Amino acid sequence: DSCPCCLASIHQRSASCGAGSPCFAEVDSMLFRTACGLTLLLQGTEGYERPERYVVATSPKTRNVLWAPLPTFHDLTLPAKDRPVPDAQVLIDGVASKCSGWTCSESSDRGLEEPTGLALYQKGGGKGMLYISDPKVGFLYRYPVQLNWRGLLEAGAQERVASDLQGRAEFLALDGFGNLFYTDSQEGKISMIDAADLAKGVTPKGRTLFSAKNIGFVAGPAGLAADSMNIYWANLKGDKTSGTLVQAGASKEQKPVILAGSSDMYQALARDLCLARDNVFFTGDTNSLFAVKTDGSSNITEIALNFKKPRGCVYDQEATVYVADAGSHAIYSLPANFQTLRKVKHVNKVTDMQSPNQLGIFFSQSSNRYLRHLASSA
Repeated sequence: DSCPCCLASIHQRSASCGAGSPCFAEVDSMLFRTACGLTLLLQGTEGYERPERYVVATSPKTRNVLWAPLPTFHDLTLPAKDRPVPDAQVLIDGVASKCSGWTCSESSDRGLEEPTGLALYQKGGGKGMLYISDPKVGFLYRYPVQLNWRGLLEAGAQERVASDLQGRAEFLALDGFGNLFYTDSQEGKISMIDAADLAKGVTPKGRTLFSAKNIGFVAGPAGLAADSMNIYWANLKGDKTSGTLVQAGASKEQKPVILAGSSDMYQALARDLCLARDNVFFTGDTNSLFAVKTDGSSNITEIALNFKKPRGCVYDQEATVYVADAGSHAIYSLPANFQTLRKVKHVNKVTDMQSPNQLGIFFSQSSNRYLRHLASSA
């Protein structure tokens, strides 16, 4: 009763919970730490069972795709130092799965030489489709993914989606409709494979959406993200003219918007990115994680530093963003739903993982209704 802080929903904090209030604290998933103790919030989600979640990551150095469970509600009630930090497990063994000799055929599993890009699509919990790019050999694969009876994540048979991506498609993204996007930093292209073509089971050809030959906002495109309205991409060779972080709408009549790169080039260096509602988080060649508002209303803000080699990030659709740190061989969590961007105080390790690169989140079976709820509230 002595705590004056008003605890808002996970999607909207009230002004009285701001940085100056005595109860202000970091948002960690759906948990608020306040001066009054620990309060679990499920406002707006009554009757929806929160799913177990798992992080999936490519690991080019090990040639594997790895996974690990993310913190549960119970874990989040514990002090950060007491929370379990599980080791990652192998989801796809890129070496052992490769066929050899006379057993190989056109449809055989080719293993993975350098799995780099990752995108995970789920309409509901429990099952999903995992897309992995292997630019070293030029292939794009997909694998059905689900939890087995022991509660462990497992991948099904490898299926080749594209075979003309040598040195390309290091970065992948999916929108909510299942359309698959990838970038080609060498030729300066951002392409899409339509969800309908992916569903046909044939080897579809990607069509170019944006090209350096046609617009000046594409300069060595790298990490990308997509929502129902826009595409966002990082430019490895960006400058003040082309931008290092760009937003573009579906209509070619709409001019792309530079979100980063028009001012401080040190902070604006971008390589990997992820979208978290109205925030875009990105990493580059520094040891920091930065963010900007999707509407361009904010300056570049350094959210967290002291990473060793930050790579991809992913948003859990609730209130947390996860960042891969290939230098420290770990994945970290931090708050994501900022009304006003600022530096965070607490960054927590959630798993030890060898050289993680791109990330995705898999939701368990119990999350079907929950995922629909999140989608409707986005």
